[in-house]
Amino acid sequence: MRREERKKLNYRKLRRNVKAISPVISVLLMIAVAVAAALVTYAWVMGYLGFTTTKVGKAIQIQSIAQNGMVYVQNVGDATLNMADAYLDGVKVSDGVTVVFSPVTIAPGETSSINVGGPFAGGQTVVVKVTTEDGTFAELTKTFP
Repeated sequence: MRREERKKLNYRKLRRNVKAISPVISVLLMIAVAVAAALVTYAWVMGYLGFTTTKVGKAIQIQSIAQNGMVYVQNVGDATLNMADAYLDGVKVSDGVTVVFSPVTIAPGETSSINVGGPFAGGQTVVVKVTTEDGTFAELTKTFP
């Protein structure tokens, strides 16, 4: 029995000698982890906002689609845009090789027009998509009366 008591005593001494991280070091580690997480979150949010605000500067909107096939596109952004392509029901509209916008370059607030075909019949639904050279696009679905 004496031997067992010695083992227990040795085990207790061993357990007393095992040291953990001090409270000061653990607090410093938690602060470092929190700061690192905050920096990563900040970098992600700033990158997302930077991407979003650069896209806001370039925007177009299809104002109307006439029954005769004329589509009117307005530059509602802050930058001058060069019109590129137009699509009618998912098919690229072409006049020979290139789409003919009038005018091709539109300043902020100005409107451009293009004829995508027509006339459209009553009750017909069309989907028109217009793109610019930098990838900005607008899409509108219209059903004619």
